[in-house]
Amino acid sequence: MDEHDVSTKINLEYAEEKICFSISDCSLDKKYSFWPLNKEQAKIFLHKLQYVEKLTWKQFANLSRKKGLTFEKQGAPNFNLISTQSTYEGNLMEQYYFHFRVESDKLFRVFGYQKQQFFCITHIDPSGKLNH
Repeated sequence: MDEHDVSTKINLEYAEEKICFSISDCSLDKKYSFWPLNKEQAKIFLHKLQYVEKLTWKQFANLSRKKGLTFEKQGAPNFNLISTQSTYEGNLMEQYYFHFRVESDKLFRVFGYQKQQFFCITHIDPSGKLNH
């Protein structure tokens, strides 16, 4: 993609907005929440969130898959996982589900969806075992 292309897998109304994170929909299941993170993983996780919050949705969507978003297709296991945790009340055509890697060379992933300018975190998978 060049700098003028924008993935239609994000809500284009917020493409130029900086990303903000929300944890209000994060799973309370200890396996997929903040609970299993050790101190080093928590530092790496927070560093990645701080980096992403400097980006617009357009910039994040245009990064390579290893550094940016992986879009979840409707009906796929990860899509369904996010959907069950989502509190978004918009119609299905306005739902944007994805995950990103916390470290590009590892399987530590964060799952969630876009709600306006927010990336709503639904699951944290530090071990890379979730549907992988």
